[in-house]
Amino acid sequence: MLLLIDIGNTSITAGFHDGSSVKKILRLKTINDGRSPEEYSYILKGFILRHKIRKPEGSVISSVVPQITPALVKVVKKDFGLTPLIVSSKIKTGLKFTINNMEGLGADRIANAVAANRLYKRPLLVIDFGTATTFSYVSLKGQLRGGAIMPGLRLSADTLAANTARLPGVNLRKPERALGRDTIENILSGIIFGHAGAVEKLIDKIKSETRGDFEVIATGGYADLMAPHIKVDHINPLLTLEGLRFIYELNSV
Repeated sequence: MLLLIDIGNTSITAGFHDGSSVKKILRLKTINDGRSPEEYSYILKGFILRHKIRKPEGSVISSVVPQITPALVKVVKKDFGLTPLIVSSKIKTGLKFTINNMEGLGADRIANAVAANRLYKRPLLVIDFGTATTFSYVSLKGQLRGGAIMPGLRLSADTLAANTARLPGVNLRKPERALGRDTIENILSGIIFGHAGAVEKLIDKIKSETRGDFEVIATGGYADLMAPHIKVDHINPLLTLEGLRFIYELNSV
């Protein structure tokens, strides 16, 4: 059993992989100042006990929130006697990187690219609809050649509410129409359809720059919400966790 942990800006996802697939998933809301190792330990061990999960024999962590990583590393070491593999561009990934500023590349984007390259074996654009919406282009030869980052749906909605006097927060959902009939419908239309338009524009621009065709993979917490409004070839909500599994295997040989 592998313990796969993805620490994101909005949520922390822990998946348990039995060698064939991810069997159980624990999701926690990311807290800005983090939890203590004891709190993470209590939550994680309780989840394992309730679901009768075998003790992990290996672990890998991707994180875009550095201040939280040490607490979870400590828990994995203390509770399971494992030193987790920390994802970065410095470990084996099976990818070639043709980008600048490697240190600035998010671990989740590396994991997504690894999984996409291993699972689909063709030129790919991975779009991760999370706190930020990120685009990562992977060539047929496994080159991560670049991408784009834009504010995500939830971030856009929260920023709108926080920086205006009369616009409320909204629960993100499929808009009923483009011409909203009240303030909530107006906001949903602008955010969802507007985001879809921006995503489609970026897809077209990336196609013109790569001078070739590629398939689009959607992942992340808002992939299901956005996929009906853009051209998507695959929806894989577990792409990041699958990438962590492949990375673990590459670095365990």
